[in-house]
Amino acid sequence: MNFKMLVFSGIMTALVGAILGLVVNHTTSARSRQPIFIIAGSTLGFVIGVGYEAVQQNKHEETD
Repeated sequence: MNFKMLVFSGIMTALVGAILGLVVNHTTSARSRQPIFIIAGSTLGFVIGVGYEAVQQNKHEETD
């Protein structure tokens, strides 16, 4: 497995998750939870990105 690609994919989707967290933060009125939306979005994005890339690499290795 290419771990550099896993980390890169995780970081890119974490950025997307952080942006979505900022959007949710902007649209909600609960100002006491501002950092939670950003942290949760970026963490969830990182986990999804790494998982997706691991599945893609595993599929590629099985076909070779």
